[in-house]
Amino acid sequence: MLQMMTDLEDEENWAMEDEVEDVDSDENCVAAEAALDRLACALGGKMVMPHIIQAVPPMLQSKEWKHRYAGLMAISASAEGCKKAMEANLQGIVMACLPYVADEHPRVRFACCNALGQMATDFSPLFQKKMHDKVLPGLIHLLDDDAHPRVQSHTAAALVNFFEECPQNVLLPYLPNLCQKMQATLEKKTMELVQTHRKLVLEQIITTIATIADTAENHFTPFYQSFMPNLKYIMENANDKELR
Repeated sequence: MLQMMTDLEDEENWAMEDEVEDVDSDENCVAAEAALDRLACALGGKMVMPHIIQAVPPMLQSKEWKHRYAGLMAISASAEGCKKAMEANLQGIVMACLPYVADEHPRVRFACCNALGQMATDFSPLFQKKMHDKVLPGLIHLLDDDAHPRVQSHTAAALVNFFEECPQNVLLPYLPNLCQKMQATLEKKTMELVQTHRKLVLEQIITTIATIADTAENHFTPFYQSFMPNLKYIMENANDKELR
């Protein structure tokens, strides 16, 4: 099953695409991920987790990007079913994933965001309380990956997962710098929309901003005005059918 997850096409422009097609469930790697998810949920962590612990570390250390990608996706796929078993060693698992935020291959960085985002959902709010200082700096830095929109968009999606169930007191120390980063990214991606009609990252950044505002509640008020010009521009000018 893990070997099947390495069966990926080496698409040169994959990370630069702005239009993302629906995942083909007939692809070996997609089918294997879904099978691992179902297997973990059916058998539980006591049965599945020992195999993950044995098989995934060598995959993460591989020089072949497809193996690193599959190792991270295996953590994502097994997280729900292995929740109790993984929770006992959550910090170790997260620390094993974090270096791949800076991996040389964009699809490995994508898979790392996927793993962190999945764990943020499956282990909330423990994940946010215990791992915020380790996870957030890497994800926020990865928002600068302008050369790879699919990675950038997936990073913003992982931040949605993180902040949806995040205790407000965990968010607040990050709020000023986080809003500054979000505002700068929003402005840059709004300009990209105007100049090149690229919208993948912009759509996700708007959702991420909304999630942060929802969690911050009235603490978001001082930052409200900085977002309004770009958001109003989008509302007034995104009139083409594909932008609605």
